Amino acid sequence: MKPRVTIATATSPDGTELQLVEHDGDYVINADGIPLMSTRLHFSEEELARLVCEHLPRRACVLIGGLGCGYTLRTALSHLTEDGKAVQAELVPEVVEWNRGPLAGFADHPLDDPRVELVIDDVANVLKSRPRTFDAIMLDVDNGPSAIIDEKNAWLYSDAGLYTIRQALKADGRLAIWAAVDDDRAFPARLRNHGFEDEKHLIRPRKGKGGFRHVIYVGRLR
Repeated sequence: MKPRVTIATATSPDGTELQLVEHDGDYVINADGIPLMSTRLHFSEEELARLVCEHLPRRACVLIGGLGCGYTLRTALSHLTEDGKAVQAELVPEVVEWNRGPLAGFADHPLDDPRVELVIDDVANVLKSRPRTFDAIMLDVDNGPSAIIDEKNAWLYSDAGLYTIRQALKADGRLAIWAAVDDDRAFPARLRNHGFEDEKHLIRPRKGKGGFRHVIYVGRLR
């Protein structure tokens, strides 16, 4: 069996240790030893973008919270026109470095696309500072509304966070939120309370494969 090799580490503002681990040509980003995303299991990250970006208008502007391995950004770019824009927010600078380094080729170098605005900051700050800006917002922050690692991230999925998200969207904007597990019965109702028509999609990490499923909540403004 080929060994797992820790290529690099980083510490997030809340003290979580992130590790970039290589195994047999693929990479995993761990948080305190728990896998968050990988170059092998990324179909749900692609679906996070596809579900809200398939029918974007010309010159659309989208926001992605959480860079991961770059697959959500790459998929969003594939749906943008040449005059569109993708704002990518990432809190940890080292994750950006990894995406410009060993991870870059897996999602075909999305950070090099001239339509990308990279913001190294908490996505919450981007949402608060750009009202009525985005045609679509995609959040892959922590593990979703219920499986929170850093309690500061819970704000995004609270009533205050959803109100701010709504204010950042254009009138017909769409929201997609990635979650690790399907165990939050209250969150869809919270979306509806903030004026979103809600959908829930159960998506496997690898297309066409069996096993567990991730959850993508989709909200469309009424």
